[in-house]
Amino acid sequence: MATGLDHPAIASHAPYDLVVANILAGPLVELAPGMGVITQAGGTAILSGILNTQADGVIEAYQRSGFTLRDHLKRKDWTTLVLEKR
Repeated sequence: MATGLDHPAIASHAPYDLVVANILAGPLVELAPGMGVITQAGGTAILSGILNTQADGVIEAYQRSGFTLRDHLKRKDWTTLVLEKR
């Protein structure tokens, strides 16, 4: 898992039904496998801080980590993704 997600305070309370992250696309992609581990089946991940031009790469990373895209919101140059853990 990415640094932070394996912290005892986070890992000991997993899995989560809701995870929210507002950081850049690069770190979100790196966190994707760990998010797949800490998010329960049927749980939701809301990701923001993503430039529209980088959204496809983030979506692909989360799909590989067991998520399905539920909503793709765009506001000016920025994207918010709503994903569900399969």
